[in-house]
Formats: sequence, structure tokens, C-alpha cells
Amino acid sequence: MWHGYIWYNKSHIRDRGDVCLNFDFKIIDFFKLPTKIMCAISIATGLVLFLPDSFIQKMYMIDFRNKYGFTIGLIFLISISIVTITIVVTLYKFFCNKHFWKKFKDTAKERLLKLDDYQKTIVYVLYKEDNHTEELHIHDGAVRWLKQNMVITETTNQYMVSDLNNAVFPFMLNPWVVEAMQNDEELVNEFAKAYKKMESKYNKMISNRY
Repeated sequence: MWHGYIWYNKSHIRDRGDVCLNFDFKIIDFFKLPTKIMCAISIATGLVLFLPDSFIQKMYMIDFRNKYGFTIGLIFLISISIVTITIVVTLYKFFCNKHFWKKFKDTAKERLLKLDDYQKTIVYVLYKEDNHTEELHIHDGAVRWLKQNMVITETTNQYMVSDLNNAVFPFMLNPWVVEAMQNDEELVNEFAKAYKKMESKYNKMISNRY
């Protein structure tokens, strides 16, 4: 007997030439199939079950459906259920994610204004750069806070540093910050004021890189 293939057993071959099919697989493997394959299975089994007898007869599958109808129906119900659940979960995650980012952007100005002057200075410096990118100290508490709150992000995963105790890394503003500042002149002016207050402290941090 070959697992997963058609096999012939003389004891099962009847006078009218029927061939017994044996599909030997683990049920757990069925649930691990990709969604696309599961969709194909549900469509195929659904067609076999619900197409008119005249059409099934032309496909020489009428005996197959009559003999394995219960198994085909069971596979159809399981596969269509899995596909339906997958679609519902995917749509739910999509709309939840969409709602999250809408709320996230709607409160962008409010969250940016809550930054302290030093954090605003870092953001302003990055904003004024043409590519919104600048080297920042990775051990700086303000830099780490801005990163954790998705205000800035690293531009690369690997970067050569000469001093691990005074390491710098290229950071960039996240697009939502750039968009918020480009659409709100008042917000930019607020960050510019913070920069004037903290300019000396920021320049000191920059000078420590060298």
C-alpha cells in the first residue's frame, strides 16, 4: 500500500471494474494546509456535491460521489468553516488595525505636544533634515523613549561604531510625525521654540560624538 496514492487491491475490484481509493493522511496535517489550498479544497468538494448529476456524469465522477459522498461532505464542511473563520479573523484584524492607525493619527498632535523640550528638539532637528535622518546616541534616554513610542526608528539594523560607550546610530522620523508637522505650522513653531531653548544641550550631545 502506498500512502496518499491510489492503490489497487484485487479483493476490492468488482465485476464492474470499480477501484477502491485509499487516502491515508493524518487529520492534523489537513488543518495545517495553507488558506489558498483550503479554499481550493472547499470549492472542489462543493462542486462535486452540488453540481447537477448530468454534469458530474460527464466528468465520470457520479460513482465517486455516490460512494464517498459522506467523506466529501465532511471535508467540504470542515474546509469551508476554516476558510470562513480565516476570512472573518483577517477582516477583523484589518479593520481593527485601520481603526488603531486612524485614532493614532488623530491624536498625533496631542501626543507630540506632550513631549518635553529636549525630545521636541531631537524631533525638530530630524524634521529639518532633508531626509529626516540624523545620527543619535543610542544610550540617550530621550532617544530610547522616542523610539519606544514610535516617534523615531532606526534606518538600519547594522552600523559601525568606534566607541560602544558613546555609540551613535542613524535614526529617522516615522512618517506619521512628518505628516503631522507638515500639515500643522503651529506644531512646527512649537518645536522650533523648544529647539531654541535646548539648542546648547543638543549641540553638546552632538559634539560628544567626535
